[in-house]
Amino acid sequence: MPDDSCSARLAPEVRHAMATSSKTRRVTRFPELTVSGTPRQMGAAVGEEFRDLILGVCDRVLERFNKGRSEGPITMSQAEQVVSAALPWARDYAPDTFEELVGTADAAGVAPERLVMLNARNMLSSRGGPAGCTSVMAGASATVSGVGLAGQNWDNDPAMDEFSIVLTRRPSGKPSVTTWGQAGLVGYIGFNSEGIGVCMNALNGSSRSEGVPWYFVVRSIYEQSSIDGAAAAVGRARRAITANAAMITREGAADIEATPDEVRVLRHDDRGRLVHTNHCVHPDLVANNDKYPSSIYGQSFDRKARAERILNDGAQKTSVDDVKAILSDHDGYPTSICRHPNDNPSSGWQRSVVSIIVEPDADRMHVSRGNPCEAPYEVYEAGG
Repeated sequence: MPDDSCSARLAPEVRHAMATSSKTRRVTRFPELTVSGTPRQMGAAVGEEFRDLILGVCDRVLERFNKGRSEGPITMSQAEQVVSAALPWARDYAPDTFEELVGTADAAGVAPERLVMLNARNMLSSRGGPAGCTSVMAGASATVSGVGLAGQNWDNDPAMDEFSIVLTRRPSGKPSVTTWGQAGLVGYIGFNSEGIGVCMNALNGSSRSEGVPWYFVVRSIYEQSSIDGAAAAVGRARRAITANAAMITREGAADIEATPDEVRVLRHDDRGRLVHTNHCVHPDLVANNDKYPSSIYGQSFDRKARAERILNDGAQKTSVDDVKAILSDHDGYPTSICRHPNDNPSSGWQRSVVSIIVEPDADRMHVSRGNPCEAPYEVYEAGG
């Protein structure tokens, strides 16, 4: 492979960063990597650099999905059936992304099907697994800095921390993308070079047995430069689950709520801001909140109302520090916006594993490694 096919191998662009908090001595940054070139070259660089993390998370994905499930565990045989059905849809919908996944799998020494399972983890059951999040978005006209932003807490399994990375991809002929997520995911929370930032909230609604894994759809959103383009990318996928993309764009804040049969776009309020949690908000989809109440993740309505109240009571313009304060809020503790472990048997083991604020047009994001009330936000710049 030519030396310039992938910047991943060249220091200092690969940094297993060891910035620590002097108070706790905890590692406060995630490993970082920048890759470029063809899809296969980028995938191979990720697989080579993060082989151990990929092997580890592939071994844990089914265990993590089954954690806290009252319906009984999903077996490996059942999971493999889901993967078998999803694989051709993923390949046909996003061939470049699928080619990258194959490159990652080959370099890491795992079967591509195992990485498809990782990327299809929220398809393993019609009811999905417990996962939450609170997202806050503000357009450029609504921020102190004049740079649009989107932020969220990722309420999930803290065991996923050790497998997580910050990855910048610079594909030929497409926007560059910087994301946080587990090694081996084709797309997750982050931003692109066209001013689009994406957060995600688990969403209640219908599902079907096969279709394009949602993270392939998210990756296609990152190939767009507009809200309409993002909605079209979602619309052309055969969607298997109900899902959400909370977005900041150069047109302002927006949110895509998508079921297997419908795609709806929410726009920002008259102050240029938008909040989303784990239930449907678009008028065409709110019936899901009564039809699928058991899939609404903990205190979704309360968290949304609380974040909106803080925004409305605050200054006319929103700052990154304002969003940090919202994401650190403990009203309703421990099942607050900043979520902490509790004694709920199905979801009490979850917490706000990370808090992320993306500023696409500043080419940066702020990420706390742990609850934002306890862990500092580290700044990550695109490819730097």
